[in-house]
Amino acid sequence: MSGAEVLGRDASPISSIAIIKNTQSTCSSEDLPTVPSDVTPDTPLESLNLNWQEKDLPERERTKHVHRLHPYLGKFIPQLVEIFLRKYFTSGQIVLDPFCGSGTTLVQANELGINAVGCDVSSFNVLLCRVKTARYDLTRARREVLDILERVRLATQLDANQLTLWPVESTLPELSNVDNEYLREWFAPQALHEGSLISRVAMM
Repeated sequence: MSGAEVLGRDASPISSIAIIKNTQSTCSSEDLPTVPSDVTPDTPLESLNLNWQEKDLPERERTKHVHRLHPYLGKFIPQLVEIFLRKYFTSGQIVLDPFCGSGTTLVQANELGINAVGCDVSSFNVLLCRVKTARYDLTRARREVLDILERVRLATQLDANQLTLWPVESTLPELSNVDNEYLREWFAPQALHEGSLISRVAMM
């Protein structure tokens, strides 16, 4: 499904882009911003008010659930994606994001039951998207996250007098020597070693 076919439902791609760019001038400052869940395929493009302010979309909503996983620069807010997915797609269709970045479009498509395919030149971006869109065993995920937090605590709790929420009951391994498959999967050995040095210097 090409972008032209999708946008062609109401207007040509060029005219649609022009309307989007002119949204600020066509919407009154007194109008309330568009609520994504209110948008349907029949919503006129000209009626969309995308002029959100901080009070309309606080940070906790712009970075809801997995959108907070990584501070990816240049990403757009999920509410913007949701509006256009609701406008131009229905459940069961497929959306292609050829420059998927941090996966905002893919995640929002999943929320709406829309199949999504994304690609990116950056292998890190691909990894980030896979993490955000994979299916998880929540019980196992919780156990493994708690395990990671505990091992990080042991690796960074360097001083017995240092304030902590947990009692120190064992020796403190170097971060680079922690036998945790997740730390080893996400960080190269040199990065683990450098992280250990930085944490020790910071605690001095």
